[in-house]
Amino acid sequence: MKAIVKFTLQVIYNVAFVTFFLITGPFFLWRLWRRGKLLPQFGQRFGFYAKEVRERLRPGCDIWIHAVSVGEVKLARVLIRCLREIRPGLQIVVSTTTGTGFSVAKNELEDDRTFVIYNPIDFLWSVVWAYNAIRPRRLVLVESEIWPNYIWCARRRRIPTYLVNTRLSERSEERYRRMRWLIRPLLAEIDLVFAQDEADVTRLAQAGFAPETVFNLGSLKYDVAELDAHDEKDISAWWARTGWTSDQPILLGGSTHPGEEEVLARIYRDLREKWPDLRLVLAPRHAERGGAVRDMCDQMGLRAVTRSQLAEMTGPLANGSTPDVLVVNSTGELGSLYKLVTLAFVGKSLRGNGGQNFIEAAPAGTAIVVGPNMQNFKVPTREFLSQQAIVQVNDEFELAQQLKLLFASDETRRELGARARATFKANLGAAGRTANVILQSLDQDKLLGTISG
Repeated sequence: MKAIVKFTLQVIYNVAFVTFFLITGPFFLWRLWRRGKLLPQFGQRFGFYAKEVRERLRPGCDIWIHAVSVGEVKLARVLIRCLREIRPGLQIVVSTTTGTGFSVAKNELEDDRTFVIYNPIDFLWSVVWAYNAIRPRRLVLVESEIWPNYIWCARRRRIPTYLVNTRLSERSEERYRRMRWLIRPLLAEIDLVFAQDEADVTRLAQAGFAPETVFNLGSLKYDVAELDAHDEKDISAWWARTGWTSDQPILLGGSTHPGEEEVLARIYRDLREKWPDLRLVLAPRHAERGGAVRDMCDQMGLRAVTRSQLAEMTGPLANGSTPDVLVVNSTGELGSLYKLVTLAFVGKSLRGNGGQNFIEAAPAGTAIVVGPNMQNFKVPTREFLSQQAIVQVNDEFELAQQLKLLFASDETRRELGARARATFKANLGAAGRTANVILQSLDQDKLLGTISG
């Protein structure tokens, strides 16, 4: 009976998936073509590989890691680093879905032991062809990348499947529970699930994962932030051209979304009445918005300059033209900025939805403030709040009040930053724990092979 249910589920899914793709596929392919992202490697999305790729994949690999986009690629990066520290010779294949994820993975991960490809669309034949080419000993899915044919094919080939750095929102849990009769047979095929904290362990078990397979190994995002801190860019050359002195207080709006820059600019104008030397840094999440943010500051009577303007200069700004606001219209430099500022507000949490990653500010011991919408970072937000290592506000009024209180007290600000750093350090190590479990599993394969031989 169980086998019949499983077979029926697979038939229903594959028919539904093909039907859905036939209806929506032309639109998505057109969008890829418009963005210039359809080619090259288009065939890889259907399990077709060029001769040189097949040759590279021919020996097979120890681990196939699927990381959908840039964020997941960064998680894969710290996991691979830990795996390599213990077992340098591992052969690893990393697959991604998005063009940006593929580009980042190619630049940061690919070497003679790590190969990057596009993941196949979840057609049964595409996934089968991909398995035939990659021939992994383990399948590792990063965060919530649950694709049925990936998992079913792994099970048929007796390849253990691991879901790492997993979290489940309350909304997703409710959906899983409502459809538990349908998806539980699929979730039961996953061998191990590594959750980010104990609350997620409970939620994942209630959603339908087998409780005995779910373990709390912590969040890899802390290890990502530590690795990024070691790889920070040197921004001293263009930063010096602002003319700002080291004793001036600086408020940073990091990874801000539309509407949040204006809120911070309004609050900044009020704060400057009490702290005339206060300066503001705005780092929009999307760097291409830098010009619009600078124009908004000008309209509010604030002297603003962009990071690209500073980079084009040959010396510091002339006397009397020191900017009130610096707009950072570049990428990859936010981690370096956190070390230079007095106080940081992390965006997409006041006007946006889901929040941005505030963890990268913690190693610098920066005092951190976030808004109410931190759904994408529930676990670290809950952890930092429990340690009084972050300030969370509900609206613009509370943000203004909290910033005023924090700028008024050096001691309060230092204590908040120190608790943030301590909380960050206490949560490191998830990547190492995850790597150890995977390697122990691979070693068990070798042991069984030796015994059977």
